[in-house]
Amino acid sequence: MNDTLDRWIQRLTLVGLIALAATLATVGASLYAHPAPSPAAGHRAPP
Repeated sequence: MNDTLDRWIQRLTLVGLIALAATLATVGASLYAHPAPSPAAGHRAPP
C-alpha cells in the first residue's frame, strides 16, 4: 500500500476511536447524573 492510503486509514481509525470514547463518556456521564431510582424501604416492585 502507498503511504497516503496508510495515513488515511490511520486518520479514520483515530477519528473512530475518538468518537467511541466521546460516546462512552457521554453515556457514562448521563448515567452518573441520572442514577436509577432505588426502591423505597418497605415497598416491593410490582410483579
